[in-house]
Amino acid sequence: MLKSSLPKNVALILFGVVVLLLISIIIITKYVNKDEQPKNREVLSGIEIDKSFHSALKNYGFSNTWISKKKLKNISGDSLFATYSVKVPKDVPIHLLILELKSIFWENEVSIEAEEIVSAKRTILKLSSEKKVKLAVEFYYAENIFREYGTVSFLVTDLPLHDEEMLNDFLKIPELFYCVLVPNAESKKQLSLLSKSGKRFALLLNDDITELDYKLSGNYSDDRLSRSIKEIVGTFYSAAFFIIDEKSDLYESKKYAFIEEQLKKRGIVLVTKGRFESINSNAMNLENNFQDFMLSVKKDDEKVLIVRAENYLTISTLIPSYRKIGYKFIYPGDIIIKR
Repeated sequence: MLKSSLPKNVALILFGVVVLLLISIIIITKYVNKDEQPKNREVLSGIEIDKSFHSALKNYGFSNTWISKKKLKNISGDSLFATYSVKVPKDVPIHLLILELKSIFWENEVSIEAEEIVSAKRTILKLSSEKKVKLAVEFYYAENIFREYGTVSFLVTDLPLHDEEMLNDFLKIPELFYCVLVPNAESKKQLSLLSKSGKRFALLLNDDITELDYKLSGNYSDDRLSRSIKEIVGTFYSAAFFIIDEKSDLYESKKYAFIEEQLKKRGIVLVTKGRFESINSNAMNLENNFQDFMLSVKKDDEKVLIVRAENYLTISTLIPSYRKIGYKFIYPGDIIIKR
């Protein structure tokens, strides 16, 4: 019973962390957009400050084992609730933790004083309310700790190629992804825009290729297939890699072995579409489905998620929360090609 309940408990814990992250983003937005703190701010007790302090660290994926109670030199007082020594992984700047605390306490009567002790490689933080120190923390970077979350990358299909203005706006999304194109005139037309936007693409081969210059069919002769392959590779030579839909008639045909040979002979990296992950694209539950996917990504995983452009618009707004707690987001090529 204990073993069967463990994954569920872990999932629930991670779900709680993500909820805390989303709440903190709302708070940070308020903090960034306001020049002045509200008047008549609420005074907090040491217990309340301590609880929020631990929430801030959870927001960055900190393990409880990195936080230990410790008496700190020259810090004492009747109002002092607790003092801590906190190990910080090297991929988390301490100043971000301080900003996180400031955002959390923005609407409360809590002052935060930070002092970097260069000689000791420590940062001392004091959190006070009513001009009394309630909590004190010693932060220091530790070599042997890491945030153990996996790696994810995105392939985006069904881009609005017919609307250049809409496509241009989509390509400005400040996240790492590859576009997925199908060989046709519309895709060819937008290659220069993708290049100017600094976006790479993968090319999908399936039964939906209808234009004669690019069409591939199991009924074609080797010579006819060679001409199509030459046209595809010549036009879309800058593709990071090619994807073949293994559910297509093309893949099932006897001619696929010839097509595969011709592509590999030209140095094309060819990957089956089944190599990638997918999620239920139901718009009503998209955020929950994406969360379920992220919970399935273990610390040593490197997963590529293929998703429609309209759904990626929503997912891209969620990525910063997951990155914050330690998930890594990279280009698909860094998984498919480099590794």
